[in-house]
Amino acid sequence: MEFKNDLDFLSNYYHSPIVYKEKEYSTVEHFFQSYKTLEKPLQEVIRNANTPGKAKRLGRNVALREDWERDKHLVMTTGVHLKFSSSTELKAKLLATGDLELIEGNTWHDNHWGDCSCTKCKDIVGENRLGIMLMEVRDILKEED
Repeated sequence: MEFKNDLDFLSNYYHSPIVYKEKEYSTVEHFFQSYKTLEKPLQEVIRNANTPGKAKRLGRNVALREDWERDKHLVMTTGVHLKFSSSTELKAKLLATGDLELIEGNTWHDNHWGDCSCTKCKDIVGENRLGIMLMEVRDILKEED
Protein backbone atom coordinates (compact mmCIF):
# COMPACT_ATOMS: atom_id res chain seq x y z
CA MET A 1 0.00 0.00 0.00
CA GLU A 2 1.15 3.51 -0.63
CA PHE A 3 0.59 6.23 1.91
CA LYS A 4 -1.95 8.03 -0.28
CA ASN A 5 -5.62 8.98 -0.11
CA ASP A 6 -7.02 7.84 3.27
CA LEU A 7 -3.51 6.90 4.41
CA ASP A 8 -1.72 10.05 3.20
CA PHE A 9 -1.29 11.17 6.81
CA LEU A 10 1.27 8.35 7.27
CA SER A 11 3.63 9.91 4.75
CA ASN A 12 6.62 11.89 5.96
CA TYR A 13 5.58 14.50 3.38
CA TYR A 14 2.25 15.09 5.14
CA HIS A 15 2.01 18.61 6.58
CA SER A 16 2.24 17.94 10.30
CA PRO A 17 4.31 20.55 12.11
CA ILE A 18 6.52 19.19 14.87
CA VAL A 19 8.68 21.05 17.35
CA TYR A 20 12.07 19.75 18.39
CA LYS A 21 14.58 21.70 20.46
CA GLU A 22 12.38 24.81 20.14
CA LYS A 23 12.39 24.70 16.32
CA GLU A 24 9.37 23.95 14.18
CA TYR A 25 9.54 21.62 11.19
CA SER A 26 6.70 21.53 8.65
CA THR A 27 6.97 17.80 8.12
CA VAL A 28 8.90 14.78 9.37
CA GLU A 29 10.77 14.92 6.05
CA HIS A 30 12.06 18.42 6.85
CA PHE A 31 13.14 17.22 10.31
CA PHE A 32 14.85 14.07 9.05
CA GLN A 33 16.69 15.75 6.19
CA SER A 34 17.90 18.66 8.32
CA TYR A 35 19.51 16.30 10.81
CA LYS A 36 21.68 14.67 8.15
CA THR A 37 24.16 17.47 8.75
CA LEU A 38 25.51 19.12 11.88
CA GLU A 39 26.08 22.41 10.03
CA LYS A 40 23.53 24.76 11.61
CA PRO A 41 23.14 27.07 8.57
CA LEU A 42 22.40 24.08 6.31
CA GLN A 43 19.98 22.65 8.86
CA GLU A 44 18.10 25.95 8.76
CA VAL A 45 17.98 26.04 4.95
CA ILE A 46 16.51 22.53 4.92
CA ARG A 47 14.13 23.25 7.80
CA ASN A 48 12.79 26.28 5.94
CA ALA A 49 12.47 24.60 2.53
CA ASN A 50 9.16 25.38 0.76
CA THR A 51 8.19 21.73 0.34
CA PRO A 52 9.17 18.33 1.73
CA GLY A 53 10.45 17.39 -1.73
CA LYS A 54 12.76 20.39 -1.70
CA ALA A 55 13.93 19.46 1.82
CA LYS A 56 14.70 15.94 0.56
CA ARG A 57 16.65 17.24 -2.43
CA LEU A 58 18.65 19.56 -0.18
CA GLY A 59 19.33 16.73 2.26
CA ARG A 60 20.72 14.58 -0.52
CA ASN A 61 23.39 17.20 -1.21
CA VAL A 62 24.85 17.72 2.25
CA ALA A 63 27.98 16.13 3.61
CA LEU A 64 26.50 13.52 5.96
CA ARG A 65 27.39 13.80 9.59
CA GLU A 66 29.86 11.17 10.70
CA ASP A 67 27.36 9.28 12.86
CA TRP A 68 24.48 9.37 10.35
CA GLU A 69 24.34 5.67 9.51
CA ARG A 70 24.32 4.84 13.21
CA ASP A 71 21.73 7.46 14.18
CA LYS A 72 19.38 7.83 11.20
CA HIS A 73 16.80 5.40 12.59
CA LEU A 74 16.77 7.23 15.92
CA VAL A 75 16.23 10.54 14.11
CA MET A 76 13.36 9.07 12.07
CA THR A 77 11.76 7.47 15.13
CA THR A 78 11.97 10.78 16.99
CA GLY A 79 10.27 12.63 14.13
CA VAL A 80 7.54 10.02 13.64
CA HIS A 81 6.81 9.84 17.36
CA LEU A 82 6.63 13.64 17.65
CA LYS A 83 4.28 13.80 14.67
CA PHE A 84 1.72 11.44 16.16
CA SER A 85 2.11 12.24 19.84
CA SER A 86 1.76 16.00 19.43
CA SER A 87 -1.41 15.96 17.29
CA THR A 88 -4.63 14.58 18.74
CA GLU A 89 -6.07 14.23 15.22
CA LEU A 90 -3.07 12.36 13.78
CA LYS A 91 -2.79 10.16 16.86
CA ALA A 92 -6.45 9.17 16.48
CA LYS A 93 -5.96 8.42 12.78
CA LEU A 94 -2.92 6.25 13.46
CA LEU A 95 -4.69 4.38 16.26
CA ALA A 96 -7.69 3.89 13.96
CA THR A 97 -5.50 1.75 11.69
CA GLY A 98 -5.87 -0.89 14.41
CA ASP A 99 -3.64 -3.86 13.69
CA LEU A 100 -3.32 -3.12 9.96
CA GLU A 101 0.14 -3.92 8.66
CA LEU A 102 1.56 -0.60 7.48
CA ILE A 103 3.79 -0.94 4.44
CA GLU A 104 5.36 2.12 2.88
CA GLY A 105 4.80 1.07 -0.73
CA ASN A 106 6.57 3.14 -3.34
CA THR A 107 7.87 3.16 -6.89
CA TRP A 108 11.07 5.14 -6.33
CA HIS A 109 13.33 2.22 -5.38
CA ASP A 110 13.27 2.82 -1.63
CA ASN A 111 13.61 -0.67 -0.24
CA HIS A 112 15.12 0.49 3.04
CA TRP A 113 12.34 2.69 4.41
CA GLY A 114 9.66 1.02 2.29
CA ASP A 115 8.90 -1.63 -0.30
CA CYS A 116 9.25 -0.61 -3.94
CA SER A 117 6.89 -2.26 -6.41
CA CYS A 118 8.43 -1.07 -9.70
CA THR A 119 9.39 -3.67 -12.31
CA LYS A 120 13.07 -3.33 -11.36
CA CYS A 121 12.38 -4.03 -7.67
CA LYS A 122 9.34 -6.31 -7.84
CA ASP A 123 11.33 -9.36 -6.71
CA ILE A 124 13.04 -7.54 -3.83
CA VAL A 125 11.40 -7.62 -0.43
CA GLY A 126 11.75 -4.16 1.04
CA GLU A 127 12.81 -3.67 4.66
CA ASN A 128 9.81 -1.36 5.26
CA ARG A 129 11.59 0.40 8.11
CA LEU A 130 9.15 3.33 8.06
CA GLY A 131 6.11 1.06 8.14
CA ILE A 132 7.58 -0.91 11.03
CA MET A 133 8.39 2.34 12.87
CA LEU A 134 4.83 3.56 12.40
CA MET A 135 3.46 0.32 13.83
CA GLU A 136 5.85 0.57 16.81
CA VAL A 137 4.79 4.17 17.47
CA ARG A 138 1.15 3.07 17.16
CA ASP A 139 1.78 0.39 19.82
CA ILE A 140 3.44 2.94 22.13
CA LEU A 141 0.52 5.35 21.71
CA LYS A 142 -1.98 2.56 22.44
CA GLU A 143 -0.21 1.87 25.74
CA GLU A 144 -0.25 5.56 26.66
CA ASP A 145 -4.04 5.79 26.28
